[in-house]
Amino acid sequence: MDPLSACLLLLTCLADFSASETEWGGAVEESSYGPSLVQIVGVNVVTVGIPYGFQCIADCYPDCKYTWTRGNVTSQGPELSFQLLHVVPTQILSCTVSNSETGDSSTVQKTLQVTAGPSNIQISGPTYLTYGAESIFICSASCYPTCSFSWTVSWERQTLSKAQGSNISVTPYTGTVLEENLICEAMDTVSHLYISSFLSLPVASISDISIVGDSTVTMGKSYTFTCYAACYPSCSIVWKYMGKTYEGNQVQIPIYHPGDEKKFACHLEITFNDYTKIEPLTCEATNTISHSISTSVRNLTVIDPISVHPSSTGLPTGERPFSLQCVGSQNPASITWLWNKLPIPASERVLFSSDNSTMTFNPLLHTDDGLYQCVVADGGPPIQSVGYQMQVNYGPYGVGISGGDILTVGVLYHFNCSVDCYPACLLTWTWGNVTSHGPHFSLQIEELIPPQLLTCTAVNPLIGVKLAGEETIQVIAGPTNIQISGPGFLTAGVASNFSCSADCYSSCSYSWALTEEGLMIKTAQGNTISVTPSTSVNNVFETLTCTAQDTVSHLSISSSLSLPVASISDMSIVGNRTVTLGQQYTFSCYAACYPSCYIIWKYMGETFQGDNIEIPILDSAENKTFSKRLEITFNDYFKSEPLTCEAVNTLSNATVSLTVNLTVVDPFSVRPTTQAPPVAGEPFSLQCMGPQEPATITWLKNKHKMSARERVHFSPDNTTITFSYLFRADGGVYQCVVVEDGPPILSVGYLMQVNYGPDAVSILNPYGGPVGGLMYAQPGSTIELQCVTTCYPVCSISWFYGGLLLATNSSISFTPVAPPYTTPLTCVALNPATKHNFTAEITVGVSDGPKNVVIDGPASLEIGVTATLTCSADCSPSCSFQWTVYGKTMTGSVIDITVNRYISEESISCQAQNTFTGNTATTNETLSVSDPQWCGC
Repeated sequence: MDPLSACLLLLTCLADFSASETEWGGAVEESSYGPSLVQIVGVNVVTVGIPYGFQCIADCYPDCKYTWTRGNVTSQGPELSFQLLHVVPTQILSCTVSNSETGDSSTVQKTLQVTAGPSNIQISGPTYLTYGAESIFICSASCYPTCSFSWTVSWERQTLSKAQGSNISVTPYTGTVLEENLICEAMDTVSHLYISSFLSLPVASISDISIVGDSTVTMGKSYTFTCYAACYPSCSIVWKYMGKTYEGNQVQIPIYHPGDEKKFACHLEITFNDYTKIEPLTCEATNTISHSISTSVRNLTVIDPISVHPSSTGLPTGERPFSLQCVGSQNPASITWLWNKLPIPASERVLFSSDNSTMTFNPLLHTDDGLYQCVVADGGPPIQSVGYQMQVNYGPYGVGISGGDILTVGVLYHFNCSVDCYPACLLTWTWGNVTSHGPHFSLQIEELIPPQLLTCTAVNPLIGVKLAGEETIQVIAGPTNIQISGPGFLTAGVASNFSCSADCYSSCSYSWALTEEGLMIKTAQGNTISVTPSTSVNNVFETLTCTAQDTVSHLSISSSLSLPVASISDMSIVGNRTVTLGQQYTFSCYAACYPSCYIIWKYMGETFQGDNIEIPILDSAENKTFSKRLEITFNDYFKSEPLTCEAVNTLSNATVSLTVNLTVVDPFSVRPTTQAPPVAGEPFSLQCMGPQEPATITWLKNKHKMSARERVHFSPDNTTITFSYLFRADGGVYQCVVVEDGPPILSVGYLMQVNYGPDAVSILNPYGGPVGGLMYAQPGSTIELQCVTTCYPVCSISWFYGGLLLATNSSISFTPVAPPYTTPLTCVALNPATKHNFTAEITVGVSDGPKNVVIDGPASLEIGVTATLTCSADCSPSCSFQWTVYGKTMTGSVIDITVNRYISEESISCQAQNTFTGNTATTNETLSVSDPQWCGC
């Protein structure tokens, strides 16, 4: 019983006792209390599929009511049981305790961690172990959240090893172990529940393999060999001999002691027919489970009772008879002869005895060399004899001389004599009255002689046969007198051409090599070459070699030239890069030259000479360095002016120049006295800035000297020039020339650009013609106009149409809007510097009509009475009018007509025509005619 249960029991007993006392004693009552000390008793981790029980306890009087909540599930009572059927998130278990009398309540919670498994445990890997080999096994199981794995390897209830992790590597303990047990245990890392799996693994092994049988065998006899192998669980055994595989009968030997492996034996019976002095016999055992292989080899010494020997006296010699005999067979059923393992048929030259025991060559040729054997059948399988290696003595054949047939005077030549002969022939050379022995002969001719024979005679020392070979030798002279023509020096970066010539019979071929300090730079073929030294060359000499080779004798001769490389490099100018007018500066020019250079200076179109010195050579591989100094006083001002040093090589006359840009600082300048810009018609002053105590100041405009005049004035010290009012023509570059202690110094100039305008503004058509004060356009048409003015700086142009901004370009293209039919168009030119403006304006009209043509006048006419008629129309610009009366035409807007004949009515028409567009409109009127004098009689 746990302490909490004991406490509850004690409280219950005391409560009963108090009740009894009340019953016995009468009026003793206890007041209600709680709940307090509420808690949930049970586990903190639950596993899917396992039922669990929990108890809720509290201190409460008179009694308590218990309500459980888990997710959306509620239940009543102090105890709760549940079982999870699948993995869910962490569960919150709540117990609410309420006092049935007071209604007070208290809630407590427990967090349950959910796990699953372990289950579905599996061990993956091979179904057996192999002695001496490593086997890998993998254990897997279903766990939530994760599993840990442990391994145990045992044999006969003895633990061999343990390991952690999902993988294990197993190597059998010893070769005598026949089986090992593998156990994997998977444990849930939270619930610590576990499950295990078991594998019993046989150990596949092969050991103690051996061959039992004779080690020396005789050809033609049968022998039995037995192969033993200790295998578990079993082995298959094969034999191998002379490239062939044999099967034998296999038996299983019983186990004599517990723990021993089964032994397998394989018997092989073999008859030896092929002869080799020593041949390996191999037994190969293969484990039926692991397929591992173990072999045992026994070297057999084979004795052959049959052999081949010569039956002729003397050595085998070409062109003579020779016989071989098969020895060792007592009663052969048949004899077959082999040459180099191939059967030999009879021929006119190859004969066999009646029993085939003897083979005769008549005659023997040197091509009959080879291995001879006889194969004997003597009641059993055929037996191949020990072979006889026949070497035929022959020759000499094919005497040849090598070493050339054309010799050059003064050159040592070596000749070789070759011959086909066995044994080696004795060789003798003959050249005129000179003889020599051996395969080699050397010859050097000192003068031209006629063609002559060189003879080599070969003698076979065994059979005394001789044979001679001859070569006709021709004697020539050359190559000689080789010469290289070309310049005596090279120039860095410049191509130089060279040619090579020599005396040869009958012609020469030429090759070139250019080297620098032994390093090959260039090679070429032919009698000419072009050489261009690198501009970065560090050495002052390059070596050019020409080799001339005789095309017949292939002898060669060479000639070399050591060519100095005329070069200029590493030029530099030392001196200030920023100079001030009026001051003197010294500049030095350095150049690395070979063999030497002279140096000149160039500045502002002039050439200067300076003192020239040679700096000592510091290293034998370096060029001499030359220096030139220049002293110059700067009097002319340019913001940036190039100073050039030019080095000329005294050998090649090649020229290299280096230029630096000098920034020239002028201490004097011309500036306006005010911030206001120069404007035409207004005063303006300039001041010569910089002079401290000038002796004189002179003013220049555009390099021309200025003098005072009516509107141009100078201050007493000439430092200031004042214009009473400016003209446009006053624009230009103004400078002051200052003389102090030294030569005159020209100041930095001031470019004065006089601001003026606009003077007048004109509106022009695209062709440059004026448009007048009024212009018309047809409805929907586009008008192109230009606004022209004279202005500095360039004026800004603004167009206004009907008082609204239309465009800000000097040229416009727009379509007038109607109505209204006339609108003002204004061009305004504004000088951005002076803020002066000028305006030009025209009126743009849009043509309209004629329309609403009307004839005004009397409604009727009287004979003899003059009537006035007026024709009007709405028209822009104006219209002209044409009348048709009495069949005649009249013009004008007003006409007077008089009817002089009696008619009842008169037809009148008026046509209005737009004077700009030519459009017309017509109206017709019919007027009645009356006669006031007519009485009607």
